[in-house]
Amino acid sequence: MLRRGQANDCSSAVTWSRALFPTAASSLGMALSARVLVAGASAASASTGAGSSLTSGSGTRSGIVAASVGGATPAAVGPTITAAHPRMILDSATLATLRQHATANTTEWQALKATCDSYIGGSVQYPNGNAYPNLPNLGSGYQGEDYLPALLAEAMCYQVLHATNAGQAATYGAKAVDILMKMSSPFGTGQGTDPCTDSGYGIRFYGVGFGLGYDWLYDLLSSSQRTQVYTTANAWLTAWEQPGGCAAFEYAHPQSNYYAGYFHAKAVIAIGTYGENPSASAEWDDWYGNQFTARVLPYYNLHLAGGGWPEGFANYAPLGIFNMSLPAREVKTATGVDLVHASTAYTFPTDNAAYLMHFTWPSRGYIDDRDTNRSSGSLPDPGTAQLSVFQQVYGEAAYWGSSLAPVLLQYLGQVSSATSGYSPAAPWLAFLESAPGGATASVSTLPLSYFASGLNAVSARSDWTTAAVWMSFRAGPYVNNPGQGEEYFDQGSLALVRGATPLLLNATGWLVHSPNGSADESRIYDDNYGSFDGTPYKGNRQIYNVFYVRSMSGSTVQSAYGQGAYTTESDGVRTAVSAFEDGSDYVYLRATHLEDMYRSSGGSLGKGVSAWSREVTYLRPGRFVVHDRTTASSASLDQYMAWHFPASPTSQVTSSGGTRFDVTYNGTYAGAMTVVTPVNPVTTTLAMYPASNPTKAWQVQVRPATAAASNQWLTVFDLSGTAAAVAAASPVTINQGSIVGVRLAGTDGVSVVINNAGTPGTPISGTIAYFVPAESAHHVVTGLAPYTGYSITAASQGGGRVVTIAPGGTFTSSGKGVLDFYVTGAGAVQMNTPGYVNLPISTIPVGNPTPYTPGG
Repeated sequence: MLRRGQANDCSSAVTWSRALFPTAASSLGMALSARVLVAGASAASASTGAGSSLTSGSGTRSGIVAASVGGATPAAVGPTITAAHPRMILDSATLATLRQHATANTTEWQALKATCDSYIGGSVQYPNGNAYPNLPNLGSGYQGEDYLPALLAEAMCYQVLHATNAGQAATYGAKAVDILMKMSSPFGTGQGTDPCTDSGYGIRFYGVGFGLGYDWLYDLLSSSQRTQVYTTANAWLTAWEQPGGCAAFEYAHPQSNYYAGYFHAKAVIAIGTYGENPSASAEWDDWYGNQFTARVLPYYNLHLAGGGWPEGFANYAPLGIFNMSLPAREVKTATGVDLVHASTAYTFPTDNAAYLMHFTWPSRGYIDDRDTNRSSGSLPDPGTAQLSVFQQVYGEAAYWGSSLAPVLLQYLGQVSSATSGYSPAAPWLAFLESAPGGATASVSTLPLSYFASGLNAVSARSDWTTAAVWMSFRAGPYVNNPGQGEEYFDQGSLALVRGATPLLLNATGWLVHSPNGSADESRIYDDNYGSFDGTPYKGNRQIYNVFYVRSMSGSTVQSAYGQGAYTTESDGVRTAVSAFEDGSDYVYLRATHLEDMYRSSGGSLGKGVSAWSREVTYLRPGRFVVHDRTTASSASLDQYMAWHFPASPTSQVTSSGGTRFDVTYNGTYAGAMTVVTPVNPVTTTLAMYPASNPTKAWQVQVRPATAAASNQWLTVFDLSGTAAAVAAASPVTINQGSIVGVRLAGTDGVSVVINNAGTPGTPISGTIAYFVPAESAHHVVTGLAPYTGYSITAASQGGGRVVTIAPGGTFTSSGKGVLDFYVTGAGAVQMNTPGYVNLPISTIPVGNPTPYTPGG
């Protein structure tokens, strides 16, 4: 949604679902949040976290604007468009396949034909008419949402049948032309729609329809009809590109659902009307040379390599992925130019195949619910995996020859079974992207972890069964258009699930579930974007699993805290997953410079969060050790770690001075969190939010018992199936070196994890030593120099053992500086042979092509 006061934009998720995924409309229920958005620049500045401007911090957005507004010289001239109509998507090979499917009367064809038949005999309303008439009539829906799928369905039925059943095809073609001409009615006639409505939101429906409709129906359109379509289409593009115009802040940045709609619309308008439209040649050169080559290609290869979308999968992700993927195929069929396999490749359309599978819960029924998710008011809850996006991504992966297509096809079937086919694609899209009888491959052939380097997002799991343990993590700069504000403020946050049972929540995604999800959605909005009023729940962004520092006067918050919309381009943000490795029995990651994402919250006592790094060591199958190194600008500031759970945890003090929290959700034991250090922590459990009814998330705040500017935190999450199976977690005694560690003693064995307590990213130097009981144990030591030989000894001392690790020896650390070894009950050291996984990340290295630079 816009953060600029467009109240009617609250229906955005409904809009997209109704347009391409019409069965989702009833579940979304058109229930809008009863809230008033902050208007104008104040909302935009709330989004960025800055003062009263659109600046994200020390930097400025002027460079992004300068690189984006109309008049920019294209970086390259568009390739020649020579293909005959239909030249986009429905080339001869695709049409031949679709006609075979129609002849075979596939399930997808039956659904498409039924849709085409459903409008025959009805009337098509102009944009200013009844937007929601009953079938067989058709209205615009919300800003063209109903026009587009109906137009493309009728046009596709026409193209599939006109060579074999001319009479029936003519009926469908005539209906498609009727829709296209009504929706392209000029605004000035009093029957058309204003391109500037809701900052140009409707271009994703109208604009895409103008271009594809013109192309697919070309032979049915008269000269005057063609002129009407491209004249109206040109007016939409002009409105969008007007400097200082209605869509200026959306046009200024290449990453948002708004820009994605424009990007797709301009591509199909330019390609579809090329040859008749006097403006098409310039539009095509600008799209190819400026919008794609100079803006989208470098930005997406830097910030979205590996896939994903930073606007929520129960919100704009399906829309964004669709509109940023289809243009590559449309260019290929119209010009023969392959953008996906070019020397500087645009891999976004294929990267999402891996992303979707890796970031879906083990149950297959739910997808990672970060960022904006909209309350639907009914079941299934937001976050339920939408079949539509899997269908669309599968079809494009198959088209481009991705090796993951057979795996995704099988996985798509599992998602459909898990969700009862929730929110399928519109019939025209499902028919296009389907592969009846297509080759499948088992998801078990995939690696167990994934690093989407663009979003700096990591997923890992114990296995590919539906009962597996799964994690997701993200730590990078703000990627979404800061003025859009759909991406939330959780860099460094971890989420944990076993099967379909969550332990550690993305609370913003969970709170919008029924009942009363709409009310909690409004509370999330107030937390993220509300006007700061001295309470914790207005404008502080304190609903995430991250570190917080705030200035307090009694119970009053002195200044807003939490993270801001800080970017690489405007603010020089360094936040990143700087180390990631899957060693088979462990996964290790390190996120550094998380402090760059924080607003200044300390008032007269400084920035607040001066330094924060987070390491996660995942010991398969179900235990996670989280090590945080933090520095606040003053010891007198209030500092705490926040963690969010789906049920109120029960707590108990451990024998080593820690605190253990056990969580049971809906009668199922979810797991436990043990605070190992700081010892004797001060903990507070809060209902989130206090006014929520019922409470769906609980926040546990963890504070050190003694105030200090710098702290080391060790927290263990155990997703065992019973409380009895949870490992006892205790700190390791350090004998030598700047390290910290935790010992995990469970019924299935003992593990020891050692982390570097020094400067993040700087390898441990010299010898380290630590004391553990004399027992058989698995040891994972992180923070060492990579690919370096070490000696490891385990010497008896006082009823236990001192493990000493020194440079020089036959035990070689991994590429990320990890030693993975066992000490037997007799004290022998045995190296565990690493089973390092070749990660399925994007083949485009960061920095290739040149990173997106505003103004460059």
